[in-house]
Amino acid sequence: MRVIDGDTLVVTVDGVEHTVRLLGIDAPELGDPGGQAALAEQATAALAALVGDGAVNLIMGDEPHDDGERLLRHVARGDLVFSVELARQGWVRAHEYAPNTLLFGAIADAQREARAAARGLWAPPVPGLAMVVDKVAETVVIANDGGAPVDLSGWRVASLRGPQSVELPAGTVLQPGTTLTVASGSSQGDVAFAQRHVWHNELPDSAELRRPDGRVALYWDDPAASD
Repeated sequence: MRVIDGDTLVVTVDGVEHTVRLLGIDAPELGDPGGQAALAEQATAALAALVGDGAVNLIMGDEPHDDGERLLRHVARGDLVFSVELARQGWVRAHEYAPNTLLFGAIADAQREARAAARGLWAPPVPGLAMVVDKVAETVVIANDGGAPVDLSGWRVASLRGPQSVELPAGTVLQPGTTLTVASGSSQGDVAFAQRHVWHNELPDSAELRRPDGRVALYWDDPAASD
């Protein structure tokens, strides 16, 4: 076996190599322009540590392949399901690929645990900081309801579906009781995405506010993801 990235590996079955995309998770991309390239390398290393040596079990969901003919599988060794463990360590996001929903509840629970413990790609929350996305209006509003200024210089607002991101300029400090609007489309804001249209109105498109090291300090889970 060999690991390609944090959610993809190559296995040999009956002498034939197959690329396997792990179900239920999404790892940061290697070479990610949104500030998470280093985290992607750590996610890849975490999967490699789980793979180790020896045989694994491939567990199929409702669809055997994706459009690129990769196998869609959960990969496990004994009771250890790699996607669940990677989510618990905090190196991947829970991502439901319907109709392959097998074990997604366990993955989502593991992600909640990792977020609460600020593991892996999840940073500790900033007290009072909140974020809301209006996908139709193409605006992201970041509010500071805390009692201290928050220096957002070099932080990034990112759409997960695109993926698109914009870096907040040096000197961006959000004072208590104020907001910052990041706009796209025809909307006006304090900062603008380079792309005109960013947010997908019909499909789930969650957002992250990332520290300069790529770790996620704030996230907005698109309600459409649970519809």
